[in-house]
Amino acid sequence: MSSLAGKVALISGSSAGLGAAIAQELFARGASVVINYPFPSEKANANKLLERLGDSKRAIAVEADLSTRDGPQALVDEAVKVFSKIDILVNSAGINRPIFLDDPNDSTVEKTWHDIVNLNGRGVFFLTRAVLKHLSRENSRIINIGSSASRTPSPQSSIYAGTKSMVEVYTQCWATELPRKYGCTVNAVAPGPVATDAFLAAPSFVREALQPLIDATPVAPRLGRPEEIAWTVATLAEERAGWINGAFIPVNGGSAIF
Repeated sequence: MSSLAGKVALISGSSAGLGAAIAQELFARGASVVINYPFPSEKANANKLLERLGDSKRAIAVEADLSTRDGPQALVDEAVKVFSKIDILVNSAGINRPIFLDDPNDSTVEKTWHDIVNLNGRGVFFLTRAVLKHLSRENSRIINIGSSASRTPSPQSSIYAGTKSMVEVYTQCWATELPRKYGCTVNAVAPGPVATDAFLAAPSFVREALQPLIDATPVAPRLGRPEEIAWTVATLAEERAGWINGAFIPVNGGSAIF
């Protein structure tokens, strides 16, 4: 399939997990991809993904911590230096660290707030702002990765779910603000629990807390697969998806119905 041939896609947080699956799907459809990893410790994962993709002319990996002041611009600068433009932005980078509101450790709460909000909220905002200067002015796409947690939050998720609610509202605002000026559409894909390596390696109490939701999922009592979310993202990137704008698309087997 080469339906995205000639397109350049920047996928934040894409050295592993959901972001890597999205990068692979976009690449398989013909797009050149910019893989992003935050720290030197993630470089090996990024390099493994590059090896799997197999075409060094259509894929690069860039280290940039999007929770920092300079990270978003550094990522965009490197992408444009290599590919000259950006057609598709997927705001995939994000973290979740469960914590109770009344956790007795003030410093832990403050650090958790700082880390999650700076990446999930600030990082998405300023990466998108930096990309706009180089976004193709026809049939370009901004696709934000939200979460079903913004509609069906659980205990210990107030900071994470709050930031994903920010992403949902960004999507609605930008879908009215940007398309006519930048030739783009803006949509959000909102996964439920997904069987990424990070989720499967999470502490048991995290998985146990979500088990009732997983068991009650109407389609099947299972986790989502990364490739199922990646398919949805890549389909939104297709030219024929140009009349979808401002959508919030849950990809969770119907678990957010309840």
